[in-house]
Amino acid sequence: MDGTAEGRGARLRAERARETRSRVIDAATRLFARRGFHRTTTADIAAAIGMTQGAVFHHFPTKEALRDAVIDRLARGLERYRECLADGASSAAVRRLVGVMVEQFRRQPDGTICLAALATEYAGSGDPVLARIREAYEGFVGAFEAALAHHPRVRNPRAAAIAFVGAVQGGAIQGLLREGEVDIADLAEGFLSLLAEW
Repeated sequence: MDGTAEGRGARLRAERARETRSRVIDAATRLFARRGFHRTTTADIAAAIGMTQGAVFHHFPTKEALRDAVIDRLARGLERYRECLADGASSAAVRRLVGVMVEQFRRQPDGTICLAALATEYAGSGDPVLARIREAYEGFVGAFEAALAHHPRVRNPRAAAIAFVGAVQGGAIQGLLREGEVDIADLAEGFLSLLAEW
């Protein structure tokens, strides 16, 4: 490791660049979730974090490159959901999955719905980004499908896994829509109670 002043300076600059890049992705996630990709400008993203457009472009050469970085980060976030399935599909695993959603919603509500917002915006467009969005979901959907493969009441594990993702994200969307009316934890509990009753 380089202990010189020059080496320390290079490490500090690299750390600042990572932090700035992360702030840009955070702002883009928030704005893409609320306004959509096409209605959000790089000027909007820069203004949201007190930067210039040039600074945003320094880290991301195009708005599409930034969108792809947002999708990549959200895909990594879905890994936490996969971890809940380590012991297979059970009511306890489903409860853990919903608990992760509530925790992530409390930390970054827009991150919970951004992938769904992008999927909705691009659906039917034929844009190649749809493949990236599907791939982001696939890690979790595939894992949940495999976990449901031997469940006695599930006839189509893939459809059930996809529907579960939609239901959980729908709960997050309603949590934003009804902020101040009902808490996300209450929505999650309502969803889980429906599963138990049927």
